[in-house]
Formats: sequence, C-alpha cells, structure tokens
Amino acid sequence: MTLRYLEIFLALARTPNMRDAAAQLFISQAAVSSALRDFEAELGVALFDRIGRGIRLNDKGRLLEERLAPLYNQLQNVLALVASDALAGKVRIGASTTLSDFVLPQVLYDFRMRHEQVEIECESGNTADIVRNVENGLLDVGFVEGEVHNLAVEVTPLAKEALVIVTSDKTLAQSGPRAIEDLLDRHWLLREPGSGTRETFLRKITPRGLRPKIFLEFEHNDPIKLLLHNPGTLSCLSPRVVQRELEAGELFAVAVNDIRFDRTFYRVEHRDRPFSALRDALSNAVQSCLREG
Repeated sequence: MTLRYLEIFLALARTPNMRDAAAQLFISQAAVSSALRDFEAELGVALFDRIGRGIRLNDKGRLLEERLAPLYNQLQNVLALVASDALAGKVRIGASTTLSDFVLPQVLYDFRMRHEQVEIECESGNTADIVRNVENGLLDVGFVEGEVHNLAVEVTPLAKEALVIVTSDKTLAQSGPRAIEDLLDRHWLLREPGSGTRETFLRKITPRGLRPKIFLEFEHNDPIKLLLHNPGTLSCLSPRVVQRELEAGELFAVAVNDIRFDRTFYRVEHRDRPFSALRDALSNAVQSCLREG
C-alpha cells in the first residue's frame, strides 16, 4: 500500500469520476483505474459500487473516506512542515547539573515559545554521564561544564565562568582574601566524582600538592547549600548555584588571593552527527544566556 493509493482513493471519493480524478492528479485515467483496483484487492474489500459506467462510494468506502481524510491531511501537513525551512522536530539534550538546574529551564521555555513545532527532551547528569550518552547516541547534544577527554565527540566552547568558594561564616568571608592553603583543613562539601564543578576545583589545587579535607560528597547542589549552614563548612560552586543565597546574605563568598577557579561551558556532539539547524539554534540560545549571565 502506498500514499499514492490513498491520494487516488480520496480524489475519487470527492469526485467519483475516473476522468476528472485523473485530471486533478495529472495522471492517466487508466492509472487511476489500475490503482483503485490494486487498492481494493489489497484491502480485500470493494470501496465503490459500479453503477452503469460510473462509480459511487459504498458503505465501506464512505467509512474509509470519513476516517482517512483528516488523517491524510494531517500527514500532508507534517510532511510539509518537515520539508520546510522552519525549525521543527524533536531533539534530545542533556546537561550537567548546574546547567540543567540554573540555566536551561528558562532557555528551553523561551525557545519553545518561539518555535512551537519543536519538542525537547532534557535529561540531567554529571559531565561524564552526559558525554557518555552523547557518544552512545542516546542524546543529540550535551551541555557540560567539565573538561571532556573523549575522541568520539566534538567539543565547542560556549562561555566561561569563575567558581566561588562559599561559606555561611560571615566573619571568615569578611576577613579579607585568604591563601587557599589556609582553608583546606575545614569540612569541604563537594560534588561527586565526574562532576565538572568538582573537577575544576581539584584540577586547580592538586598541581600544588594540595588536597582539601573532603567531608561529604553529593550528586546535587541543594544538599551542599543546606549543609553549608553548619560551622566550619566550605564548598566551591558556580555563582549561578548560590546567587539567591549570596544576595539574601545566607551565604558569603570567600576571597582567595592566590588562585582562580575558572572553567568553560561546552557544547558536546557526536563527531559523526550531521549538521542540524535545530541543534545549532538551540545551542546559540544556551550560549547567549551563559554570556549574559
């Protein structure tokens, strides 16, 4: 069964005349007759009654036309949409925790408002999880903040940010810039291995032979922010994660005078994936938000 059979049947249902239907479809009358005969044979049921030299829809034909016509029109609209230059389609994206919680929600909302024919599936994980799922084809594109060491994926820098050391100890925060060595014996609350935030922090201090006193590790930022209200605790987080708490005076940034915890946000795609206007537009929207923030 082909779409052409359906098109010919619907044309005959609207205009039950072989010659007129053939003219509408720009094919021969013999081709219309042959297609209808093959269509009915494939279905195993007659759709038209032959009356004299003419044809008329029978009960089965009227049922098929009534149910099929709106579905066929919908299919034609979908095919036209896919073939058009408009942004449309379904995209599967993944983002590391900071981005998925504090950047992407508004970006995706605004994007969908501008492009109603786009569907977006989004999953969250640490940088290692997202890169692995992009490599395995489970995600179309990933957005991460950790270094990527995987030859199967293509990595594009989007924007930079500097992590901040945070505490609930106002006195410590206001005591002036400190050397990082002076802070490492406190209770450090870090993200789990595989996290881009954790990797950035440790990568900056380990070349100096330094190691923080890791007290607890978590997969998400919220438990860390909650536990920072305990005395003697510190963490290194994205300023996006603690922006509300810093503005409310619930947490405080500790200035460090001998090191910066800079990192880069990246777009990650499989090297073998062809260009997609939809993925590119979505990536540009994410990049614009990161640079404005």
